[in-house]
Amino acid sequence: MPGGSRFNELARIWSEAGHEVTVVAGTLDHSTGVVPPQYHGRWLTKENDGPVMVWRCHVPSSYARSYLGRMRAFLGFTLSALTVVLRVTRPDVIVASSPPLVIALPAWVGARIRFRRVPWVFEIRDLWPESAVTTGVLAEGNLLTRLLYRLERWACASADRVNVLTPAFREDLLRRHLVPERRLVFVPNGADMDVFVPGPRDNDLRREAGWGDRFVVLYSGAHGRANAIGQLVEAAECLRNSPEILIACVGDGPERRHWQQEAARRGLENIRFLGPQPKERMPAYVNACDVGTAVLQRNQTFKTVYPNKVFDYMACAKPVLLAVDGAARQLVCAEARAGVFVEPEDPAAIAAAVRSLAADASGREQMGRRGYEWVRANANRTALADRYLGILERIVAEGTRGRAGVLTKGVLDRLVAFLGLLLLSPLLGFIGMAILLSTGTPVLFRQQRPGLFGRPFFLLKFRTMATGSGPDDSRLTNVGRFLRRTSLDELPELWNVLRGEMSLVGPRPLLTQYLDRYTPRQGRRHEVKPGITGWAQVNGRNALSWDTKFELDVWYVAHWSLWLDLKILALTARQVLTRQGINHPGSATMPEFTGTFDATSKE
Repeated sequence: MPGGSRFNELARIWSEAGHEVTVVAGTLDHSTGVVPPQYHGRWLTKENDGPVMVWRCHVPSSYARSYLGRMRAFLGFTLSALTVVLRVTRPDVIVASSPPLVIALPAWVGARIRFRRVPWVFEIRDLWPESAVTTGVLAEGNLLTRLLYRLERWACASADRVNVLTPAFREDLLRRHLVPERRLVFVPNGADMDVFVPGPRDNDLRREAGWGDRFVVLYSGAHGRANAIGQLVEAAECLRNSPEILIACVGDGPERRHWQQEAARRGLENIRFLGPQPKERMPAYVNACDVGTAVLQRNQTFKTVYPNKVFDYMACAKPVLLAVDGAARQLVCAEARAGVFVEPEDPAAIAAAVRSLAADASGREQMGRRGYEWVRANANRTALADRYLGILERIVAEGTRGRAGVLTKGVLDRLVAFLGLLLLSPLLGFIGMAILLSTGTPVLFRQQRPGLFGRPFFLLKFRTMATGSGPDDSRLTNVGRFLRRTSLDELPELWNVLRGEMSLVGPRPLLTQYLDRYTPRQGRRHEVKPGITGWAQVNGRNALSWDTKFELDVWYVAHWSLWLDLKILALTARQVLTRQGINHPGSATMPEFTGTFDATSKE
């Protein structure tokens, strides 16, 4: 079907490398919002596309009617994709590419329930639901939006790897602590350089289209709200007195008919809407133009994206007129030096840039050549497919051993926590009564802390301070001082371990407000569950500086093993008996962590 061909090419290349590839896709033609007749009334359709097995899943035709209809269509696709998961044979690895964000649900069911711990990769081609909120498709803060943000967080936390298509996506996920750095991979979009190759400008297509010798600016891609193709119609208005210039729009979408009619109403003969075209003809269209353009809505979220079409333009040695800021601007104009940038939704600036490019044949030739060389070196889809395949093979190879260790750790944690709570219940009751008689209620201190991947939970400890304001030293009770010296105040955390929120061993859970103050390296401490004790606790505890504690936490994350956990537990027993490192020098507790402003991330 018309549109992006990323996974068409990946599936073909992986199959040619000797692997069996099964694709689970919808029945909907996304460029038109129409379900082709051969899929009407069918829940699943099994097809062969050469060596690739394709399951076409039912998508309700409500997709193109309204945004509520689109949600219904996504739900229908999710349910039909789940039935595919129940029918296919066990794979070695699953890749779920979003959007739609709901694709994570059938992928997780297959990876974690149907096939029991098959590794899976969550690929992010667009930041959902953020892009839907910033374009006005979803209202910020409503129930559906909150659920989608939770789905995004859950998918990132559940997947064995998260592949992002732009560096800006990577930085966004790290900033929001959705994915630990070691589980992020970067395999961007690229161009199929076996198909998109430089060719003659004066080809048959140009003659068939009646373009003659006109200077042609080509837009190829979706015609939706996010693309804001109205700015091209407005630019054509600005170029009305330049009949030698033509803007040609190839593709389809919900906005095409409106803007095509608007151009006709204005009598603009310098912009043409050519509708969707077969994929095999697209290289001829690109070669027939003089400049390729990519435009998007003026939107902060779109500063994170790479429009697919720019790779095809550059592969055909065409200069790029870019009305997309951010990551795409950095790639096209700074790294590749293959085009010019104008502010999105500024038709006058687009028109001025078109005139400038039309007058500079030498500059266009140089930009086209530089773009081609950049794509050949950095975005050859065959090379990217091989890189992606290597990542998948490593995930499969390393998965069994690592998952077995994590599973064993989780079972041992819960078993020890259960036995500890059972055997220590008389002591727990005695301590609770002592606090009640000396200080009153509440007996337990309960505070929200960040757990695995920053997910919040409520930490439980015995209360050691009196209520009220004032320095910590002045609020410590006599019973509290004894509990801290003996570390008995930590015992209720066994309940957190039993609930699966904590581990016996891991970095200590700190305050939630610290999350935004960590460097990327320090943030790695959240790649494992927090612990009652940890490597920093047995190497100085509160006597250490924050930077030293975090370095020890990160070392533990990188070198974790069951044997290391046993060593830490043994050292903890010694530390408790010797009562070392309980207080930070000069205070009863650690001072507030305000950030490591001069730290550099070391890897």
